[in-house]
Amino acid sequence: MIQISTLPLIINRGQFHSASQILLVDVLNIGDAPRKMREYIKANHGGFVFDKETYMPITLTGNPESLIANAEKGILFKFDHGFQNLYTLEANLDAAIWHKKLYNLSDYEGQQISFVQEVDFIIDRYIINRKDFPQAEDTLLKILVAMPKIGTKSMHGLKPIKS
Repeated sequence: MIQISTLPLIINRGQFHSASQILLVDVLNIGDAPRKMREYIKANHGGFVFDKETYMPITLTGNPESLIANAEKGILFKFDHGFQNLYTLEANLDAAIWHKKLYNLSDYEGQQISFVQEVDFIIDRYIINRKDFPQAEDTLLKILVAMPKIGTKSMHGLKPIKS
């Protein structure tokens, strides 16, 4: 059994492309599923409840090229009773690295792989401390605040000069 929290984290594109086996870890919110389905996922697929929402950890393995190709197209998770969810990586490798979703699994290549359930680690990294990926600016020069038009905003702090 492998502990995800002890695997080497991929922190740049070079490490990603040089690895022979990659592990992608994320969490899927299944809170909109019927109660019976949420209970089934908790019992059979490692699901857990945090802050009154039900989540399921996602672990995908593969070589770098196939993992990205499959995740960009979308991976459809199908469960009993017609519940399904499409997971995509949003075609952004940099965002996956920034969100700490990728691990080097090369040392376990060719072996039967199973993971220890680390609910606290998953909650801490992928739910509590999740931040939005910073978007790149399209232009080098950008006006941060719209400039006021003449006559539409009064000037404060100026006093008339006495002559």
